Amino acid sequence: MNERMESLDALVRQVMPLVLPCPRGMVLDALRVAAKDLCEQAAVWRVKLDETALQGDAEVPLTLPRDAKLAFVLGVWLEGNCLDPSDYRVEGDHICLRATMPRECAVTVEAALRPSRLAEHLPERLIEEWGDVLAYGAQARLKAMSGNKVEWSDGVGAQIALEQYKEGMARARIRAMASR
Repeated sequence: MNERMESLDALVRQVMPLVLPCPRGMVLDALRVAAKDLCEQAAVWRVKLDETALQGDAEVPLTLPRDAKLAFVLGVWLEGNCLDPSDYRVEGDHICLRATMPRECAVTVEAALRPSRLAEHLPERLIEEWGDVLAYGAQARLKAMSGNKVEWSDGVGAQIALEQYKEGMARARIRAMASR
């Protein structure tokens, strides 16, 4: 699970010139929101987590990468046997098994992750594969803003970026469904 992480600055530099004089912090926040949506809707950030259920415990804490939160669980295996979803529940960043463990057991969790609210990094492969889609999502959000001193507002540009973002999101969903 040691994925190489890359700073969101690469995408900030891509979006920033298109929304000047928008503050960097707003661009970064818009990128985080776009990444969160993409990860939750298309499961583009998937990992296998190898954990241990301790004897007498029913709760298995998940070790997540830096800047990551659990979006949803795709599957859980106990000692190599796939569990039915009724045999566990997800609470925050823990898996709660229906029964306590009679002995120490290996637990494998296939999960979809999303960036945390203040994430500064994403997996390099996510930025490489979906960076343009994330940039379009951020542009759509920023250019749709209006109000006093919002000089980067651009209704037409927002609509074009939104269409590009939606097309990218659809491609990501199709790819996610095909890989399941």
